[in-house]
Amino acid sequence: MVLTWNFKLILMKSIKYTLFSLLLASSLVSCDDFFDIKPATFIPAENVWNDPDVVNSVIAEMYSSMQLELFFYANGFFDFSHVDLTYCSDEAAVSWANGVFANTPNVVIYGDDWFYMYGDTYKGIRQCNTFIKQSETAAIEQSEKKSVVAEARFIRAFHYFNLVKRLGGVPLITEVQEYDDDLTALQVPRNKEDEIWDFIRTEMDDIADDLPEVRSENEKYRITRYAAYALKSRACLYAASIAKYGKLDNEHCVGVPPAKAISYWEAAADAAEKVINSGRYELYGYNVAAEQRTESFRQIFFDESAANKEMIWAKGYALPDVKHNYTRYYVPFSFTRNGYGCSGTPTLEFVEAFEYIDGSNGKLNVQNEDGSYIKYGDMKDLFKDKDPRLAATVCLPGDNFQTSFIEVRRGIARGMQIPDKSTWVNDQSKTETLADGQEITVLGKDGPTVAKNPTKTGFYARKFLDEDVADYNMCSNPWPVFRLAEIYLNLAEAKMELGDLSAAKKAVNMVRHRAGIKELDDMEVTLDRIRNERRVELAYESHRYWDLRRWRIAATPRADNGGKGVLDDSPITSLFPWAVYEDGTKISDIDGRVVPKSYIFSRESGYDRVNRPNKQFLERHYYIKLSDTDLKTNPKLVQNPHF
Repeated sequence: MVLTWNFKLILMKSIKYTLFSLLLASSLVSCDDFFDIKPATFIPAENVWNDPDVVNSVIAEMYSSMQLELFFYANGFFDFSHVDLTYCSDEAAVSWANGVFANTPNVVIYGDDWFYMYGDTYKGIRQCNTFIKQSETAAIEQSEKKSVVAEARFIRAFHYFNLVKRLGGVPLITEVQEYDDDLTALQVPRNKEDEIWDFIRTEMDDIADDLPEVRSENEKYRITRYAAYALKSRACLYAASIAKYGKLDNEHCVGVPPAKAISYWEAAADAAEKVINSGRYELYGYNVAAEQRTESFRQIFFDESAANKEMIWAKGYALPDVKHNYTRYYVPFSFTRNGYGCSGTPTLEFVEAFEYIDGSNGKLNVQNEDGSYIKYGDMKDLFKDKDPRLAATVCLPGDNFQTSFIEVRRGIARGMQIPDKSTWVNDQSKTETLADGQEITVLGKDGPTVAKNPTKTGFYARKFLDEDVADYNMCSNPWPVFRLAEIYLNLAEAKMELGDLSAAKKAVNMVRHRAGIKELDDMEVTLDRIRNERRVELAYESHRYWDLRRWRIAATPRADNGGKGVLDDSPITSLFPWAVYEDGTKISDIDGRVVPKSYIFSRESGYDRVNRPNKQFLERHYYIKLSDTDLKTNPKLVQNPHF
């Protein structure tokens, strides 16, 4: 039986579940509720901690309280099931009308409260503190006690990681607060931002040896020693970036002293090397044949067997009780079942971030130097020799999918010219006849359109999609919290920032070799190349948005030599395929569909062309605004700058 983080709580005896529920009721209250609860209402430790199953259930609940920003982002503004962080970076645009990214004309400005988390996170922190305190009397073997306490400390540090990357410095609370009629005793001022980063780093150093190096099969979704090092590596990388590229503002408890950047990069590299040198992890499909690279990369996120040694720590799912429905929301238009689909469609900018196999720039060749359009006999020919990861991450026009293919076509071009915008149609039932007399629909069965649900960019997401699942609502492929490729990229970035070109090259080339693209030489290794490698390798895994923030390149002014920020009024650019009228039609050898013999492609951007607004990330959004409620509850908090 596969045990997920929920540890199958539904199998617990009712008395154990009652004890567990009461414990949570007493330990996870909000600040306001806590003031009404007297210490006597806590279940005595001897009643809760004398049953190992109850102890395990509390650990499971602590895991489930973590914000992992996984398949769907649920927090504050994005508290609904079909949105993820890809929309908020430069990875994707929404397709069907979904929130402000679809319904705001021209430009959508990031909200000051987006991604906010505070009160619920401190409930989780309090739960960890309670567990650590009461674990001294827990009915578990002494040899295991250090390990479960280390788990609680890891989870607590992860909570603080989520807080500090959003808010900067926050109150650092590591003991259970008790109310003794003195309200002010519970009101704690913010620590400086670097104190939180230091806390995470030292906690991981302290607990690593108390955690097992490996878990048994039925506990494989619990953290190990190397998950602790992975968190340390990621956290220190963030802290180092903010130290170098951010602004120190001690008055508002944000920013990291620039002098600490080197020590953080060294710590990030050291932790990464501990994971890599452990010998317990491998890049999945490192030496597969060239023609297998795409499918091998896709399988990283589905293979839960012992053969997949890339995952350091993942969130697992176990049908029928623990599942997700990511495929339902992201499947291409003509393959939808019972609604939804088409979410998070990749932008052309993102697609072109993937280089060619020879290491050359990934820009697609759609026009000649004189501006005339290049004709392709098959839609897939445009993407020939691109990084194999692209087709595993994105559904490209013409790609096979299930028993058919992704038929993306914006219209019909006569005389190798793109029709005037005023003649574009959005009706997928409308037909026209090509030069050979064969009638076809003007639009492909998967769009694109500038209305309704089909893609607005010409692409669909593929990463994480389970094409074989019978019920799109019953997906169980895991979410990768930490995997080895990220650790190599952490190491590459840290070493590059430290000036160790040789080590940076070696680390980034491990990832590029597995991808099946040209390894970089000394002259080609740059910080920008390493950052781009991170962009494509970790796409759709909720890294890109936070990377743009920590590098301080999301907004203007950019920290790296000035210029326009990546999300500074950033447009949604699309790729529209058009059937060449004069060349007529042929029969698809995939599903027998009548399709054009050849295509040209146009780049389209602007609200009037794609019906999706540009994105505007302001400099103040590097730190999120503290809510009025939290400021009122704790007057010792200071607001973040620019608010």
